[in-house]
Amino acid sequence: MSNLSHSNSELKNILHKRNMSSYEMGKDINESWLRCISEGLDPFNDPKQSVISSIELKEIKERNEAVRRIIIPELELLYSQIAGTNFMVAYSDEKGLVLDTIYDKSCLQTDVGKTVIPGSIWAEKICGTNGLGLSVELKKPTIVSGKEHFFTAHENISCFASPIINYDGKIIGIIDASTDSMSREQHTLALVRLATRSIETKLFIKKFENELIISFHPRQEYLTTTSVGMLAINGDGLIVGTNNNAKIMLNGLVDLKNENFNKIFTTSFSSIASDILNNKTLKITDHLGSSVFVVKSQNFKESKFIETDKQNKTYACKNCEDTKIKREKCILIRSTFSETNNISAVSRKLGVSRTTIYKHLN
Repeated sequence: MSNLSHSNSELKNILHKRNMSSYEMGKDINESWLRCISEGLDPFNDPKQSVISSIELKEIKERNEAVRRIIIPELELLYSQIAGTNFMVAYSDEKGLVLDTIYDKSCLQTDVGKTVIPGSIWAEKICGTNGLGLSVELKKPTIVSGKEHFFTAHENISCFASPIINYDGKIIGIIDASTDSMSREQHTLALVRLATRSIETKLFIKKFENELIISFHPRQEYLTTTSVGMLAINGDGLIVGTNNNAKIMLNGLVDLKNENFNKIFTTSFSSIASDILNNKTLKITDHLGSSVFVVKSQNFKESKFIETDKQNKTYACKNCEDTKIKREKCILIRSTFSETNNISAVSRKLGVSRTTIYKHLN
């Protein structure tokens, strides 16, 4: 008998013993159970708990300190948002190793509180089908509720998990919430997903804090939410970073990494840069004909995003060095003139008077 046939036969046997039907489980859960069977896990035994040493845990936490400083406040906020008792929230690394947890007092006395602890590993091949482990496997948000858990020991809990995706599209961790409540499932998963999107946004801004970051969305009222697309643009007008939302919204155009802004949108970057720097909200169109609203996402630590070329930076004139806005506008005018060497062309591109341009050049 092949391994697949054996796994399917064993799955039917387990479902029969637990008075369940495969129709009760979705495709993801069904396939997860088959993987658990292939690993030789027995759902009627207690799952084996795998916990690393306190020394190892301390070292891993220290290596992830920069990320944890952003994640822990979001974990605390998520904890405050989930109503009910006997619940907990946790942050694990990309492999399912739990690094940080926050518990409801009553949860500490339950099996969840005693087993989902910092240092515990919740990979599927160890702990069977569970929200955190399934999210690691599938790299997407998951719900594993009640009897969907492979081990009968976990039948009385519901798990909600969502991966954290960095600027490079890689999973760098998982946010998980577990409770003994079977209600409000979609609501709880939505809160977990919001937490991960907020973390991703903050990590993106931190990564590209010295570049120009713009947010965009087809609906203007969504520009202040975590559903925005984000682009980090360097001094050459190249896109050096994109968040996951941007990749989805601009799908079908070009490979966004190191692509020129002007090859994605019909409006040139030089023509809108001044307004973007002054925090104006603009409406632009991509080359597929879709319109989006754009706005600057953050302030810069340094005014170094505009350069005449890769070796020579453009600096503000002495009269514009006292404030950031004046400095950034001056750099834009001076660098545009360096590109065109034509006062009229600069005036047309940036929408400023010739007198203003002369002032900044002098």
